[in-house]
Amino acid sequence: MKFISGGPELPEPHSTVRLESWTGWSEAAGRFGGTALYSIRFDAPPSKATAWTLDLGDVRESARVRLNGRELGTVFMRPFTLRADGLKPRGNLLEVEVTSLAANRIRDMDVRKAPWKIFHDINFVGTDYKPFDASKWPVRDSGLLGPVVLSALEAFTPR
Repeated sequence: MKFISGGPELPEPHSTVRLESWTGWSEAAGRFGGTALYSIRFDAPPSKATAWTLDLGDVRESARVRLNGRELGTVFMRPFTLRADGLKPRGNLLEVEVTSLAANRIRDMDVRKAPWKIFHDINFVGTDYKPFDASKWPVRDSGLLGPVVLSALEAFTPR
């Protein structure tokens, strides 16, 4: 997995066999808000199926999915499921771009007291009408949490 856009900086790429929130991988990943690319090569399970679905499990927060270079679609709410058209018996490449919320990045900017609230015409306050401060927010899970499941679809012919 590699971070491809966002900030405050792009954390180092990360290899993993277990899907989990990227926020625990490093301090930089815990502060990151943006997009990461997950990719895996795999062979299709033995099946006579002619159609497949891909369920991404838990995604924080949206995912753009490609299979063998072909765009399958973008998902942003449950169920994070798409048709897996274009699946080959061998040598498939699945690419999932996951984009997180900006909450961890906003939290980090307030922790570091970085100037980011540069609005000129509004009074930027929280729900308690005190100056907005995200420094005490908990770090939110981000990334592809899975489990990712590829399922064969059975043809149904009504009588």
